[in-house]
Amino acid sequence: MIKALAALALFAYVSADAQEKSDKFPVFVTGLEDATPVTQSLIRMLNASKPFEAVNKNDSSKVVVLVSCMPRKQSEIFACMYVSHLNGPTIKTFLGGGLFIAKTGEDVASYFLSSIAQDIVERIDSTSIENLREGLESCLVMTDSKCNVPDPLQKEFNAKQLTLGQWLLKKSQ
Repeated sequence: MIKALAALALFAYVSADAQEKSDKFPVFVTGLEDATPVTQSLIRMLNASKPFEAVNKNDSSKVVVLVSCMPRKQSEIFACMYVSHLNGPTIKTFLGGGLFIAKTGEDVASYFLSSIAQDIVERIDSTSIENLREGLESCLVMTDSKCNVPDPLQKEFNAKQLTLGQWLLKKSQ
């Protein structure tokens, strides 16, 4: 039930994003050697889903997922973890992670897909806004002149440009 709700919420979120050229949410998935069966299954599931599209390392992506599994013999279970990051313009910011143990790579990938969708639905907007605030703050601290306020923050600061003094006054209010 949680998996279905997370996927449905993500689809609604992606559908509402009018700035996207594609109606799919691009995700780059990579993994270490022992994670190959899981990453292959996860990529297949992402491409089969409505809101996602697995992209390669040369394409732009909104989220990067790294999968790692413990070394195992052919008949042993999969013990794997993933870490997802928002792939921002200058930095990658942690979104979430998970650990799962299952008999097949397909089962692990299925769990990871729902968990990654939940990470995106719950954290991507707030993480993006926080990154914009930190970028603005960095600009203001490093310059004596004005910095452009990113569009999503202009309403919050009621300005298109700010100096460090103006920002400190607005921040203290």
